[in-house]
Amino acid sequence: MPTNMLQLLAERYGGKLSNCKIFDSTVCTYHPDAERPWKLIVQSGEPFSRRLQFTHKERRLIVLENRDYVNGRVKGSFASGLLSINARLGTGFRSVQTSTLTLGGHHYPIFCKAPGLSSEQEDLLRRPELISLVEDSGLREGESLFFTQGDMGFYLRHSLVDRIVLAMDRLVNLARQTEIPEEKLNLDPLPAQFHPLIPLIERWAVDDDSDRNDLLETVSKSILQALVAEVEPYFEAIDSYLDSFHQKSPPEPAAALGRLAECALEARQHLTTKNG
Repeated sequence: MPTNMLQLLAERYGGKLSNCKIFDSTVCTYHPDAERPWKLIVQSGEPFSRRLQFTHKERRLIVLENRDYVNGRVKGSFASGLLSINARLGTGFRSVQTSTLTLGGHHYPIFCKAPGLSSEQEDLLRRPELISLVEDSGLREGESLFFTQGDMGFYLRHSLVDRIVLAMDRLVNLARQTEIPEEKLNLDPLPAQFHPLIPLIERWAVDDDSDRNDLLETVSKSILQALVAEVEPYFEAIDSYLDSFHQKSPPEPAAALGRLAECALEARQHLTTKNG
């Protein structure tokens, strides 16, 4: 059934409420159209269709929803790296169950990239703010908390608005206590052929889908055209470079280059929409 969760949150916190179409493989499966690879076809579940951005306790929160899930996240710079609690993420990293968090008789599996936890992840799991987040989220089957270098958040099924509000409050408290100063990414290790793209990477290689969409929507058609024109000649070389890492996770400069290519493809889609 359709939900008005984000409308209720917007009435409480204000912010920008908008429609969107964000494909997230944690909540849906999809594949590219064979003839139009920039068009995605849903196999199961559904994309997020509404988005709310607002400020709470001086932190910017982004909340997405479809008819089944609410996804909330806080951006920042965090030391724990890739980790999820209670369920694997469908996107972002290949994970294995490495531990279990036991609280109040409940057992929550912990997933990360490596078989063992890093010292930073162990520190995170001991923090009282994390314990409060897990306990007050009341995680059910198919729900999760997730942590990356650039954000932390939750995937919760639709329920009472107060449950979502409490989870967001605990999430902000944890983010404030664990954020570290963000270092500027060194892009010099990229192959020399991609160095002309470094200024574009610094501006356009936005990791978050919704943030990237916001950025593309706020610029003019001529800027989008310039972005596509500058990056498009590199598409084949970028694909070959990223494929060279095979099943290994690419280093962050390479991942940023991939995000630039993704942004340019999305800019091309925006231009098609504007021209349509």
